[in-house]
Amino acid sequence: MTTKKFWCHYIGNDGNTPKRRNIELKNLGDLIPAIGDNVNCATPLWYDEYDDKYIETYAQLSDTVAVSTLIMGIIRNDDIRLMQMTDDDIMAEAQRRLKEHLEYHAEYTTEQVERERKFFTTEWVENAKGSRDRAIAKVVHFKDYTGMLLDGSWVSGATLRAYEEANSGVWPVLEHLRKQNLAEREEERKRREEEACKRREEEARKKAEAEAREQERLTQEAERFKAGESISGEDVVELCRRYGIAIHLRTVHNMQKVIANINGKDGTCQYYRQRGKRSPQLDGCYVAASKLYKYLQEPKREKITF
Repeated sequence: MTTKKFWCHYIGNDGNTPKRRNIELKNLGDLIPAIGDNVNCATPLWYDEYDDKYIETYAQLSDTVAVSTLIMGIIRNDDIRLMQMTDDDIMAEAQRRLKEHLEYHAEYTTEQVERERKFFTTEWVENAKGSRDRAIAKVVHFKDYTGMLLDGSWVSGATLRAYEEANSGVWPVLEHLRKQNLAEREEERKRREEEACKRREEEARKKAEAEAREQERLTQEAERFKAGESISGEDVVELCRRYGIAIHLRTVHNMQKVIANINGKDGTCQYYRQRGKRSPQLDGCYVAASKLYKYLQEPKREKITF
C-alpha cells in the first residue's frame, strides 16, 4: 500500500470553514485497482480512512498539497467492495444469493426455481455490473480534477486555498469562478426568498379571506339564533367568544363534541349519545345558549360573564 504525507485542505464540520492539516494518505488505486494507479494521470487520487464505514478522497495538486474532493466526498465501504469485484466475483455472488434464496423458499416448484435461477444469473448480474461500472466511472472522472472545476463544478474555499498553496497557474481562473459561484448562489438565495415571501403573502391573503368568510357566516348564524332557530354547538361557542360571554371548559367540550344543534329560545337541543353510556350533563350548554340568546336580543351588546 503506497502512502504519502500531504497538507490536506478540507471543509470543517460547519460545512463552510476551510481547514488544513498534515496527514498521511493512501493510494486510492491500491484500494480500487479498477480505477488505475496514480502514474501518468492529471490528478492522482488518495484517500484517508474516515471510519470503519467510509473513506474520504483527496486530489493531489502538488508534491505536498492535496484537497478533499468535496463533490465525490466520501465513499462507502459497500461501494468500495462493489468496485473491487470482477465479473467472476459478481457471478459467484449471484450463485451464492441464489442458493440462499432457494434454501429459504424450499417450497418452490421446478418452474419457480428456474425462474429465480434465470433472474439471478442474468438480470441481477447485469444490474450489479452496471452499478459497479457507474461507480468506477464516477471516481475516474475525478482524475482530471482541475478540468472538472474549470468545466463549471463548484469551487469551494478550501479548494481555492489548496490551489493557491500549490502555486497552481489556474488559481486566478478558479478565484474568478469562485466569485461567480458565490454570486450565483446569492442570486439563487434572493430568488428563493422572494418566492417564499410571495408564498407567505398569498397564504396570508387566503387566510384573511377565509377568516372574513367565517365571520360573515357566524354573523348569519347569530341572526338565525336571534330569530329563534337552532344552530350548532360549535357556532354557539364561537359566538360566545366573539361577544365575550364566558363558558366553562367542560361546557365548551360538550358544545363541540356532544351538541349537534341547540336553540336558545326554547332550550331544546339535539345531541350525540354513545351507546352504553349515560346521557351527558348539558345544564351548562342550556345556560350558555340562553345567555347568548338574551344577549342577542338586547339593543346594547356589552360583554357579560356568568
